[in-house]
Amino acid sequence: HHQHCALRTVQHPPCILCLRASTTMALKSLTLATTLASAAAGLTRVPMLKRDDAEFVTSRRASLMHAKALAASAGASDSGGSITVNNFENAQYYGEISLGTPAQTFEVIFDTGSANLWIPSSDCVSTNCVGKPKYDSSKSSTYVANDTVFDIEYGSGSCTGYLSNDLLTWGGIELEGQTFSQITNASGMGVAFVVGKFDGILGLAFNEIAVCDYPYVMDCVPTPFSRMISNGLVDEGKFAFYLGGLQPCFPECMDGYAGELTLGGTDPDHYVGELNYVPLTSASYWQIEIDSFAVDGTDFSTADSRQAIVDSGTSMLVGPTAAIADIATALGAHEISATGEYVVGCNADLPTIDITIGGIEYSIDANNLVLPDGPICILLMLGMDLHPEGIDWILGDVFMRQYYTVFDYENEQIGFATATNSSSSKA
Repeated sequence: HHQHCALRTVQHPPCILCLRASTTMALKSLTLATTLASAAAGLTRVPMLKRDDAEFVTSRRASLMHAKALAASAGASDSGGSITVNNFENAQYYGEISLGTPAQTFEVIFDTGSANLWIPSSDCVSTNCVGKPKYDSSKSSTYVANDTVFDIEYGSGSCTGYLSNDLLTWGGIELEGQTFSQITNASGMGVAFVVGKFDGILGLAFNEIAVCDYPYVMDCVPTPFSRMISNGLVDEGKFAFYLGGLQPCFPECMDGYAGELTLGGTDPDHYVGELNYVPLTSASYWQIEIDSFAVDGTDFSTADSRQAIVDSGTSMLVGPTAAIADIATALGAHEISATGEYVVGCNADLPTIDITIGGIEYSIDANNLVLPDGPICILLMLGMDLHPEGIDWILGDVFMRQYYTVFDYENEQIGFATATNSSSSKA
């Protein structure tokens, strides 16, 4: 019963990505090679790059300060007609898709926290579209007009455009007639879209929260992955993220990259032990119930604050503002009021954070909780009050780097196992 209001107001933090020109050809070469190598195995592998930590820290801070300034001057607004999500400043991983015939290539965030595919249009008029690759329907022989209005409301304004249909190529798999959104005004993305250099978003949540029209209509655009299932293009109706242990060493080395998304199954080489599955409490976002969120034996969740979404579109652990403040105190961290970030000494001896899900404890090591920023370290945690929308916690890349995560679409469950090369797997 929360889902309808959740769509309007949830402050979903997705991401900024960096794509340096020197990595583009390396990624394309790797995508082709990986696709050819895995075709026989029935598993589609999509390589992902990871933006540089230092650049991530700098651009994220600029975006946070921009957002705080906007909030102070205008206050939060809800149009009542379209989804409100946050800027995409909080993720580091991205990969390649193409649209049209011949292919027009884009770098996108594979985002389990949303369900729409959108790309800037050649008609985009906002200044933050300057320099972006843009989809040009006139150059595609497989384009089919749709023209339904598309509108997403961000904290700093709206992103608007219209729906179109064309051939989507993803991990070497061709998906004909995929509906996606051409963005004609991206001003609502603000500074995140400029600084981050990412081109668009491919949503991996459920059809229920794929939106279009204004005032928006839900469940009106089948997601690419749901169509891959219904078209028989995957062996199993599941996909999995491996974010652990692969180094972002482009273009120096061609055999290493920052992560991998597998479509249609899992890769046992990427995890140790058994996969432990937990049922979804809502098949809209990838939403589950946690048992506890503890530091040194103290549980910072409460009986009515244990709903979590697992979100590849944010690097952070997000929780209720008061709980995160208390956790930061327990970790010896201090808040920077200008940005809302928490910082801690890089040599601090931090305890683990223990998240219990389905009776199994998942510990996050201290070295996965911080990012160096000069002499101090930023704690990768953020306070955000999402409880009115039925969500309390967001388990982002900080969690997914240490635990291989399987998103089982057909059985509406999520599986976790210790990722190979994560610090935990050495035990």
